[in-house]
Amino acid sequence: MLFNPPAATLGTSHAIVHGRARRYSQRGVRAPLSLKSVVSGSAEWTTNAGRFELVPGMLLIVNDGEEYAIEVDSLQPVETFCVFFADGFVDDARHSAMTSSAALLDHDARAPVAFHERLSFDETLLQLIDVARRSPDDASMYALALRLVRACEDVEARVASLPALRATTRAELSRRLGIALEVMHGASDLPLTVGEIAREACLSPFHFHRLFSAYTGETPHRYLRRLRLERARAMLRTGTASVTEVATWCGFESATSFSTAFRREFGCSPTSVHHDKKKQE
Repeated sequence: MLFNPPAATLGTSHAIVHGRARRYSQRGVRAPLSLKSVVSGSAEWTTNAGRFELVPGMLLIVNDGEEYAIEVDSLQPVETFCVFFADGFVDDARHSAMTSSAALLDHDARAPVAFHERLSFDETLLQLIDVARRSPDDASMYALALRLVRACEDVEARVASLPALRATTRAELSRRLGIALEVMHGASDLPLTVGEIAREACLSPFHFHRLFSAYTGETPHRYLRRLRLERARAMLRTGTASVTEVATWCGFESATSFSTAFRREFGCSPTSVHHDKKKQE
């Protein structure tokens, strides 16, 4: 396990990069599959999928070899915590989980893992990141990898559910829907329409709506709204922005529509989440 290593050594072993700064900027970074998180404050990562502002309670997945930039600009110190897996480690974990014991003896090539749903609010994954921060060791890296493999298994099940007879057709549809998911995750604060997302996926709006619903179990509108609400809840829990500000930053037209949607999703008002954080302080 490497701790705050030079960028050139990333991938040779598991690595933890734990930083604290008011201002920091780095561009053109390429590294192995990694998980980005913020312990306090907020930081912004930009990838080919979009721009992601992270606060505590959110994770960003950056795929192997993907170029990204990080920007920190704050009056108060921002603490970031990033996990970098050794080259091929998660690929191998996925292969082991999805392959029979006999087949594992064959030295065949491992299919690279690529994640399209970049933002994660998964409570188990967040807890495992916290464990890795407090006790950084190989055991914590194995636990994180296995949780990511579980996400891969979910994707495999989604692909199998697509309405197509040929495996090659399902794979192509999965690729296009993956593009749509990246668009939604990378621009969740923008007023996206189903038509715009469908165009990015090279599908007609009707075809896209039907396939996306089969693939995720949710309509595109419902998925995007839930993504925005998860992001909003994480931001409210920091207690640093008002309900109106969070509503605007997360792409809602008004604080009223945001509050209504938030209550339907989580069973409480955004004000109560914001006030709970203030009471803890």
